[in-house]
Amino acid sequence: MSDQSGDGPDSEQWQGMTPQDRGFTTPIADDVFEALADWRRRAVCRHLSTADQCAVDVRTLAVAVSSRGQSSSVPDAEATVDAVETELLETHLPKLHDLGVLDFDERSETVRYWGSPTVEKWAEHADAVTDHNEF
Repeated sequence: MSDQSGDGPDSEQWQGMTPQDRGFTTPIADDVFEALADWRRRAVCRHLSTADQCAVDVRTLAVAVSSRGQSSSVPDAEATVDAVETELLETHLPKLHDLGVLDFDERSETVRYWGSPTVEKWAEHADAVTDHNEF
């Protein structure tokens, strides 16, 4: 049965809100899959979930993500450190921030990650079922 009242997650009042803003402690399924829909975002989540620190600068993150892309079938032009850094800054880190997966400070170009077990589990699963030639 669908929610006809207009105050569910697809309503205007919920647009742009993170799962925490919505009062949820874990991301809803749509947010998880949106977070992991791009290879760069999956690589960010995998890197941050295995990193020894909870904060990292964007350049360091771009190097790690680029390395993952270069070891897969991602076109070389998309996997250079500079290309990845630009995409992270302009698209992927703001998206992950908006979804509540991480904190991204644009001024300092720093990413803080507090852990997201649901996202981590699905990112790990995506890695396990993806032929790394296809990333």
